[in-house]
Amino acid sequence: IVEVLSISKDNSIFSLWPKTPAFSNSAGEISFIGGLPHPGFNGKGNVITINFKAKKEGEALFSFDESKVLADDGKGTNILVFIKGAKYFIYQPEKIGLEATTTLPRIFSPTHPNENEWYSNNTPRFQWSLIKDIKGVSFVFDKNPDTIADTVSEGLLNFKNYDLIPDGIWYFHLRLEDESGWGETFHYRIQVDTNPPYPFEIIIDNAGDSTNPKPNLYFETKDDTSGIDIYKIKIGEEKFIDLMLAQINPFPTSLLRPGNYKIIVRAIDKARNIVQTKTSLDVAPIETPEINIWPEKYVAGEETFYIEGATLPEVEIMISLKKEDKEIKEWKTFSNSQGQWFFSTKELIQPGTYYLSVMAQDKRGAVSQVTEPKTIAISLSGIALGPILIASKTLVLIFVLILTLGILIFGFFIFRTWQTKKNLKKETREVKEIVQTSFEELRKEIEKRIEFLDSQPGFTEKEREVCEDLKKALKNSEESISKEIRDVEKELE
Repeated sequence: IVEVLSISKDNSIFSLWPKTPAFSNSAGEISFIGGLPHPGFNGKGNVITINFKAKKEGEALFSFDESKVLADDGKGTNILVFIKGAKYFIYQPEKIGLEATTTLPRIFSPTHPNENEWYSNNTPRFQWSLIKDIKGVSFVFDKNPDTIADTVSEGLLNFKNYDLIPDGIWYFHLRLEDESGWGETFHYRIQVDTNPPYPFEIIIDNAGDSTNPKPNLYFETKDDTSGIDIYKIKIGEEKFIDLMLAQINPFPTSLLRPGNYKIIVRAIDKARNIVQTKTSLDVAPIETPEINIWPEKYVAGEETFYIEGATLPEVEIMISLKKEDKEIKEWKTFSNSQGQWFFSTKELIQPGTYYLSVMAQDKRGAVSQVTEPKTIAISLSGIALGPILIASKTLVLIFVLILTLGILIFGFFIFRTWQTKKNLKKETREVKEIVQTSFEELRKEIEKRIEFLDSQPGFTEKEREVCEDLKKALKNSEESISKEIRDVEKELE
């Protein structure tokens, strides 16, 4: 009866084609597999466009034998519950009279342009063209699809309006007369539904647990005339999403945090009439965890950062360390079967005042409130150079090495000066001034560093003894070098 000329993917809602659309006229089959990435598609859209060519008169049947519509739920659930084929009658156009060159009259409705769609407009308008030699127009408007218009002309009209017609399926029947007589009746169908679906309510099922973060929603209604086309739902601040009939009862919500949510559900019939209902949903938090042990002061690079507390058994603990409302560190741990939880780290954290808080989350995804923040003063046990921490003990050793190296260099210089003491009196005086100035600057710098270390938290008594020994060594070195300079001056006299 018909054959496929081409298949087009233009303007398709699909962007992925595991199997490109293909057809076989000999087998009478069309096949394809298509889809699109997350979050999928809600609403009405074009999948493919098929162009047919009629080969002869007859009845053409179209059916869908192996079809699936998979939900974007991570499981690929088949949500296709109903699919309808189509039947088309193929025939050649007939002429009104022997001498006529016109075909059957073609009716157009600007208010109801698609015979297969439902409309909420109950004031239809029908229009047609008056072809050459037409001398009579007859029409009837009723609910019978096969009515034959009579042979009494209503005048040479090319349109007809009707006002406030009842809901239902209606047919406009048009018949034209020319010089050869009355032609056949042409039929045009319209579908009218002005009433919204019945009111309904939303039932919330949280399985008796107010902390359930993903309760099921139940809602359903019906429409006597055109039927329900789609539902739309909005939860809290989210946008409306479209739901097919197979996606409800139950409709599982997304994962919800504790709080109050306003739920709006709209039922839309095929004529786009809407009924809306609202309710509210309260999601309670699970038990807030406790922080029982935490460091009020923490020396990074020397101590272990350790905290512990109590909460529900076998839940995830999310630990947050903030500084001036900015999250600096985030850690996770789990409570044991007794509800105890522990966490420790030796991470390098920059000095400052921080605020520690925790939150619990169970296996369902339900969460607790965030605990009241605990204040922690963090300092360093040395000097941080990027990710590297130089400890105070290491700094003391570095200063000692620098001092020792300076003494050795100066001793070598004195030795060389002693060997070549001729004509060096002037140079010795200059060296004396330079050495005294340099040594004074070195002494001040070392004392400054020792004072810095002495002011740092966590500076041990043993480290203070090392600093005192360093001060004594500095003083003794200064006296020894001064004595050597005096001896050199005596030798040069």
